[in-house]
Amino acid sequence: MNFDFQPMDLRSALSIVEWEYPPPYEEYNLYGSPLALLRMLEGEYFAAFAGEVLMGFICFGRAAQLVEERDHDLYQEPYLDLGLGMHPQWCSKGLGTAFVGRALEFAGQFWPGGFRLTVASKNLRAMKVYSRLGFREVGRINAGFLVMIRDNPGQAEPGSGDG
Repeated sequence: MNFDFQPMDLRSALSIVEWEYPPPYEEYNLYGSPLALLRMLEGEYFAAFAGEVLMGFICFGRAAQLVEERDHDLYQEPYLDLGLGMHPQWCSKGLGTAFVGRALEFAGQFWPGGFRLTVASKNLRAMKVYSRLGFREVGRINAGFLVMIRDNPGQAEPGSGDG
């Protein structure tokens, strides 16, 4: 499946904040939050479409970090933070690897370095997809979240002095 990313618009954001994920993923529910809506419209958010169907969204930078933990040591290395969300209807349908892979290709157009993800520690399906795509765990924040990184081929490891 091919995913196309477009800057977030009001219609897509209004839809996304109403998505309802079943347990154990309900912590991703936004319950129509006006603050979440505002962040999507003002931040580095993109709606993901397959044809005309809104399949998910991606975000970059500070928008992809835990708001209350942005000063955490795990966020200090020079990686581009990537956040992702897929419509609950499309989760567990075998689309995750294609979705995340396409998001990485899209981000790679403007970011030559490595990527960082923050994922809820109980979101095993997402961690499986991320691992498949070369991400590895580098630490945890508040025991509830894992931070994973992926270096791009040919990129020097942070702190190695090669780059």
